Amino acid sequence: MAFTTILTTDTLEQMRVKLNTMSQDDFGDPAALTTAGLSATSVIGAVVELNSIVTAAAGWVIEDSSSSIQAIGSGQTLRVFGTSNEINAVVSNPDTLTISLPNDVTISNDLTVTNDLTVTNDLSVTNNVTANGSTHTLGTIEISGNTIRSVDSTKINVNDVFSANEIETQDGLLRLDKIGAFPRIQSTKADKVVVFDAVPAFNDSIIFEGSTPDDNELTVTVTDPTADQTITIPDETGTIITTGSTDAVSETMMANDAIGEAELKSVVNLQILNSSGSVLKSIFGAGA
Repeated sequence: MAFTTILTTDTLEQMRVKLNTMSQDDFGDPAALTTAGLSATSVIGAVVELNSIVTAAAGWVIEDSSSSIQAIGSGQTLRVFGTSNEINAVVSNPDTLTISLPNDVTISNDLTVTNDLTVTNDLSVTNNVTANGSTHTLGTIEISGNTIRSVDSTKINVNDVFSANEIETQDGLLRLDKIGAFPRIQSTKADKVVVFDAVPAFNDSIIFEGSTPDDNELTVTVTDPTADQTITIPDETGTIITTGSTDAVSETMMANDAIGEAELKSVVNLQILNSSGSVLKSIFGAGA
């Protein structure tokens, strides 16, 4: 059989002439495939069939999760490479391939864990981490359901600002949240008591809303102190009297001889004298 060569310099007419002069003998008689024990009737089919026969006799195949298959024939080598921070591949005697994760793992895309996840050293995930198990341990931090705890102490340190819609104690007695546009410290105890084991320092005012939340509030404010001042509330039940109080002082609040010269804004002194001019009695009264 002569070789038919098509040159890069051939014209279309020259290519047509060369192709027309080719015959069936140039490719071989398909009937010869049968005598070779092959059922294929084409060159491509014969090659595929021969590959299956050779692989079954002296080779093996590998298949991935996408059903892609690669035949490994006699004399060929399967090479497995580990990518830095992703996988370790170790070949050992006899005929053993061990695949493992390195101490520090980097996952370029998402990581989904169906059961528990325990990380001894570093785990770096570029995108999302989805863990479906019940308990996961990252270093000394354990996540079990919706509970986070430290496995080696009774405290978890947060080095940055911790932001949450609402914070409450485990028993729910104290809650930090907001009502409307106002932040709120709320006690859920029946008596609403919150214990301050500290000395609170306020800027200048304390505002009381009262039992009815509305636009009316009571503000207790102070003048900017120029020195340490102390106002003592007595150990008794009563009503605080202010300069704005009207008819607030009752007779029961005034003991005998409770009002003297020092309590009057201006004083008039009425004196009763004897015949020698000595003062027998002084009566003080409010002046004009």
